[in-house]
Amino acid sequence: MDFTTLNKKTSESFSKQRNILKKLAKGQTIHCESCNGVLTLDLLTNQAKQGVVRCQKGCTEVILDLN
Repeated sequence: MDFTTLNKKTSESFSKQRNILKKLAKGQTIHCESCNGVLTLDLLTNQAKQGVVRCQKGCTEVILDLN
């Protein structure tokens, strides 16, 4: 079984999410690709020590493990 395509997509997705997080941490405004809404970074969303990057409509949501 060849996982080359899957590995490439996973790597690209990780890089994209990492770059979004870096830009948000620097205070830059990033827009959702789906709805063009502003993405927000919330680092204390619950007691499970998770952060989240999301747009207001919820089309983009990236859960961050802060442990």
